[in-house]
Amino acid sequence: MATIVKTSSGTWKALIRKTGWPATTKTFRTKRDAEDWARRTEDEMVRGVYIQRAPAERMTVEATLTRYLKEVTPTKRESTQVGEHKKAQVIIRHLGKYSLAALNAAVRARSAPTRWSMPGC
Repeated sequence: MATIVKTSSGTWKALIRKTGWPATTKTFRTKRDAEDWARRTEDEMVRGVYIQRAPAERMTVEATLTRYLKEVTPTKRESTQVGEHKKAQVIIRHLGKYSLAALNAAVRARSAPTRWSMPGC
């Protein structure tokens, strides 16, 4: 069962503690939104399909690719590094502002015609 409390700032905070799952919390503008989220999340936990999306919601495509280029790409051959940098810049230009959680087939399909017609991809 979720605990829903009103915060001092006037928002509503839903907290779910369920055995076998990490404590999960999220803040909402309305109590109804908090109750709906808590109900959906608890249902996912019962079915065993719950996935914590918070890290993916905070991380953007640009931040992910920038970190990859900084940490992984230097371990590869120089010719591969050049190609990865070119491809990453094109992807960042078109999808960089999206969070990882927001990426879906529609977003990728919308940017594909422009992205793949550019040199270096």
